[in-house]
Amino acid sequence: MARRNFIALALAFLLLTTSFSIPASGYVADDARRFTSGPTGYPSNDLRSSELTPDIISARSAEGLLFNISVTFSYNLLDAQESDPCAGAYVQLRLNGMSSFNTIRSGHTDNEGKVTFSGLTAGTYMTRIETDDDHWVRVTDGSKSTSPTFYWNTQQFTASSQTDVEYRITDQTRGAWAVYSNIRDGGSWLNDRTGWERSQVTVVWPEGDWPHSHGSEIHMPSDEFFQDAIWRRDIALHEYAHCVHFELRGGSFPDGDGPDPHYIDSESSPGFAFTEGWAQFFERVIDGDPLRLDGSSLESTVFADGPYGHGDDGDMDGMIVEGAVANVLWDLCDGIDGSDRPSGSVRGDFVDNEFSTLWNIMYDMQPESLEDIKRVWPSRDVNVTAAFRNSRVPMELDPPSNPSSFSSSHVIGEGSQDSTISIIWSGAGDSGSGVLGYSTLVSPDANAVPDLVMDTTSGSYTTVSLSPGTYYFHIRTVDGDGNWAEDVYTIGPFVIDEGAMPLDDDLFQEGDPEQALLGLLIVLAVVVSLLMLVIFMDKKSARPQPPAPASNNCPYCGRFDHGGQFCPYCGGRLR
Repeated sequence: MARRNFIALALAFLLLTTSFSIPASGYVADDARRFTSGPTGYPSNDLRSSELTPDIISARSAEGLLFNISVTFSYNLLDAQESDPCAGAYVQLRLNGMSSFNTIRSGHTDNEGKVTFSGLTAGTYMTRIETDDDHWVRVTDGSKSTSPTFYWNTQQFTASSQTDVEYRITDQTRGAWAVYSNIRDGGSWLNDRTGWERSQVTVVWPEGDWPHSHGSEIHMPSDEFFQDAIWRRDIALHEYAHCVHFELRGGSFPDGDGPDPHYIDSESSPGFAFTEGWAQFFERVIDGDPLRLDGSSLESTVFADGPYGHGDDGDMDGMIVEGAVANVLWDLCDGIDGSDRPSGSVRGDFVDNEFSTLWNIMYDMQPESLEDIKRVWPSRDVNVTAAFRNSRVPMELDPPSNPSSFSSSHVIGEGSQDSTISIIWSGAGDSGSGVLGYSTLVSPDANAVPDLVMDTTSGSYTTVSLSPGTYYFHIRTVDGDGNWAEDVYTIGPFVIDEGAMPLDDDLFQEGDPEQALLGLLIVLAVVVSLLMLVIFMDKKSARPQPPAPASNNCPYCGRFDHGGQFCPYCGGRLR
């Protein structure tokens, strides 16, 4: 009996020492509980990261006492049959000291997942890799309250000469590398094409029940809510496109609401359709492939016709259909394809490789909808028109007419002491998209031409205070599709004389406290003077005033004047 108790105690002690052993790094591993991975066979809340064991480790002699250690990391893809490199990732090299491992070098892997640490001496080492490139993307663990960056530690190894080690990440959390790599591809592609870099985006996984972007943070759900979402390249690039759009606009999305859930053929609002259409376009243009996972293609499908039953058919409402927006952007930026046209259309896609034009508009003008893209597109011809119309986005090329009449505050050709000119005009017209606004220019040149930037949507304008001289007012009309009038409507000459002043200017300049105080004192002095004058006049008017004198009569009571100093009847002083 005693022997059995002793054996049981020994086994218990052995079990305890095995379960609570502390790694040589001097810290206890983080809580490894994760989340369900769905049908792939992992139990709920049991996805775990692992300590990495080397696939390959080799050493070779080196001259002298110092040597290099090269470490290469890759991760298994979803089917685990192939692997991709952990490119651009932050890696720490740690050396075993007296009681713990301390970081002595750090760096980032190259595009092959390799990082080299130089100038090392013999010792026991381990490495740590994180899903953070310090550049475009960081992927964090949403199953923990602090959402730390995903990381993997390697087993310790001894090195005394040139050493090469290769690791492959095969555990359940390797999906973090998939979204990490896909977003890095998006950031790198955009930088190569435009020279612009978006600030780092944080991906939280698992988080929420549907993939979505918060502008600078992307939430990716677990398999419990969306099977393999973390592995989907189209999802990662779509949400990253939202992040790009958000930063381009200075921290906002275009105004507009959409249905929930929304689909590629959903009808919504111009702002919402543009936001989603941009993301659907971006996820395909990165790979140069219009084919979507659902089998549809941005190359030829007319999504405004509601192919999946979420919109209506036959009307020109592509501006509010996200798939139609994506179709237009794709046709503007892909290669030429004459066969890319809807049934019955006589023209296809003859616009080639205009991403730089689109990007300049996105970057410089922060468009609110596809309407804004259409309006400012610099090259306007039948090919551009066809790209819009094929997706049921109306567009015309006919120019509007300029105004035909006006009225002004100044007489044409006559000098004026008023240095500001006010003008009201009318008569501009457009039979297609309608008049949108005007570009205006005040110039001494009678033949000047306003630029192609709309200044006002109203038919009136008041100039700033002008210096003496002769001026002309030029107007050029733009319609709703961005077509400009072919000529210029000019009014003038207006002559501003020497010494002219604006008639409606303030007496004192705004923002000058000394002048404001002086003005207040002057106003008070004038008011007080007027008040005293009123009081004086009031008192004066209260005294009895003699009526107009009449012969031999008292001027006060009208009775006969007996010639004395005072009237004997009323007592009024007569002399």
